[in-house]
Amino acid sequence: MSFRAVNLLLFVILLIFSPLSAFSQCSIEPGSGKAAFEWDRKFGRNGPGWTGGDTTVSIRLPNGDSAFFFSDSFIAEDPQLPGDGSVFTDRNGLRLRKANCLPPICGPKPEVIHYVYNSIVVLSKDGKAMRTLTGPKDKNGYSTSFFKPDDDPNHMYWLGDPIIVEADGKKKIWMFLNEWDVARPYDKSFWIKYRAQAIAQLDADTLALEKIVEIKNKKDEAVWGISLWLDEGGELFIYGMRNEAEIPDVNKSSLAVANRYKKLYVAKVDAERGLDYAADLNNWKVWDGRQFSSDLGKRRSIIPEKDSISDELTIRRLNIGGRPTFVMVTFDTSVGYSDWKDLYLYSACAPQGPFTEKHFVYRTPTAGQTKLPGMTGSLSLKTGLSVYNPHMHPQFIKDGKILISYNSNLPFGAKPGDSIYADFYRPRFVWVPVAGLEGESGNER
Repeated sequence: MSFRAVNLLLFVILLIFSPLSAFSQCSIEPGSGKAAFEWDRKFGRNGPGWTGGDTTVSIRLPNGDSAFFFSDSFIAEDPQLPGDGSVFTDRNGLRLRKANCLPPICGPKPEVIHYVYNSIVVLSKDGKAMRTLTGPKDKNGYSTSFFKPDDDPNHMYWLGDPIIVEADGKKKIWMFLNEWDVARPYDKSFWIKYRAQAIAQLDADTLALEKIVEIKNKKDEAVWGISLWLDEGGELFIYGMRNEAEIPDVNKSSLAVANRYKKLYVAKVDAERGLDYAADLNNWKVWDGRQFSSDLGKRRSIIPEKDSISDELTIRRLNIGGRPTFVMVTFDTSVGYSDWKDLYLYSACAPQGPFTEKHFVYRTPTAGQTKLPGMTGSLSLKTGLSVYNPHMHPQFIKDGKILISYNSNLPFGAKPGDSIYADFYRPRFVWVPVAGLEGESGNER
């Protein structure tokens, strides 16, 4: 055998037995992120409508507007309704909510509880107008959630990722929904429980909710649909996560969990066969580390073994240097929840990764923050804020920078009373430059 033939044989052997990342990582060169204050102001609304919430996934609509989907949402009405409440800004610029839950039900200090577990905010194409979509008013005139389980009023939906698909010759939005027990912020002994998952279908032009189909043949508590990507052939790639082991943080309260084993998986299904077909896990194939397998029990994580991802994240195919590259944004959750603060971008050449190249891009100043805009003197939050749920919004790429959001909230075990400050619970935004970044996401068809 010639020297050239030997080299060729060695190359073929390496190609077969080595991971893709050994040859082409689809490297990216991101710079340091900077706060996008203009977007913070846009989502610092006093209403009427949405005044705060989390999740913050978005998609561009066929008419050029963008729909932002939120899980738990504070809604303010004009005129005010007792349950929906109101938000106002004082003379120091501090945004405040009027308490709608008083001791002894809430306490020992007045608090604000909400009744809407998800909502949609539509931002006009020119960025100047916003409108809020919730469900129909209940018998008392309060706002209700846009997505609601039909079978049990004591259950609620938190949101996954949206995607635009073609169905019956029209553009539809599919939105993954995660079903939980209804939260009871006034009952400190109650802990919400994960129930099931479903997929909603909306008309992409009108945002009318057409149907909700429960996911079938789901055998464990892996949460699917935390990010989605649809390829040109109609295959829908569905990203999921599962906390494979929870390690209590013995140095903190019993509610603090290190969560060092949040792993990332990907499955795929033929979306062109319709929602009922796509919602049946028997029709899915999962990445097993080498190929897509019909045995979902063979799934393998597509991030490095020692890494840990966010419960929510975004993966999008971006155009970087003229080459399609899959980019993921996530917090580093290999530390305790109260210490989440570092945003990373990962990249890969294929939707199944592996996502091995990792870049630190931003440390959130919001993590641990006890002062909100307008707080003067000794006034402050009693507990530092926590941050979570990073998401990417590629339809707003500008000057080689991608827009990323993350959420802030009071941490587990927070002392009562801080919920009257409106800015504790809303998205913050960051611009992250990426060398060669062009155009926008390839996630929409």
